[in-house]
Amino acid sequence: MRPVSRVSTNNKSSQRPVSAQVARRRDLRRQRRQTLLLQLWRFVALLLLSGGFSWILLRHGWTLRSPEAVILTGGAALESNQVIEAAKLRFPSPLLEVSPRELEQQLVGVLPVHSAHVQRRMFPARLVISLKPEIPIARAERRGPAGRERGLLNAAGEWIPLSDAVADPLTEIVVRGWNSPQRGQVAALLQQRNRFAGMLKAIVLDPDGNISLITTELGRIDLGGEPALLNTQIDTILHLNRTLPKHLRGAHHSSLDLSNPDRPELQLPAPPAPKQPKTEP
Repeated sequence: MRPVSRVSTNNKSSQRPVSAQVARRRDLRRQRRQTLLLQLWRFVALLLLSGGFSWILLRHGWTLRSPEAVILTGGAALESNQVIEAAKLRFPSPLLEVSPRELEQQLVGVLPVHSAHVQRRMFPARLVISLKPEIPIARAERRGPAGRERGLLNAAGEWIPLSDAVADPLTEIVVRGWNSPQRGQVAALLQQRNRFAGMLKAIVLDPDGNISLITTELGRIDLGGEPALLNTQIDTILHLNRTLPKHLRGAHHSSLDLSNPDRPELQLPAPPAPKQPKTEP
């Protein structure tokens, strides 16, 4: 009989009513779970809505719809269609798909400009392109695959293709036989052009690496092919132009060898042969 009494006692204890404090804790936990789930659903819904709105805005809101959305500044003598063609822009085109850095590099590589700066504007959607024009210093000639080519050079000795968008050069100097390996020496001469006071007319680059100058006062000046001597050679040219007698400075077809600036050699044209008197038969 005792075992039976134990079972009945356990059943009575399991059916004992839950206290009000325990029930309140359970309700609070249930409410917190419901609140958390509700907040999670709200976050997911907001994320989906914002993502969809962003996609719509990117595809249809911030879009370059026509060439009028491209604004040119900077003073370069280029038309909008030339820049758009060089940039390979198509309309309509999402604004945020345009990379300003890549577009700047592309424009400088294709157009006759010194530099390019690209900005994206959101409201309204447009592309602002500032192009700094190239400033040519001298005219130039070089040997190309199709024969002799004509172009221009900037102060760095870099080749500029002829174009209506490029201004006339600042000087009348002509560089003949331009090539990339001698660009540094050409740049040094062009940057010191004012020291020649207008007497420098042409820079001649020989295939063997030698450089010659054509001047109004000293005729042809051979500099050789040693870039390290260039500053000394220019000083020597200016000194000789001040000290040589006028009849030597103005001699036609004269030649000055400055490959060794410490020992300049002036070669004058040979005097004309005397005329032989006519003998009568």
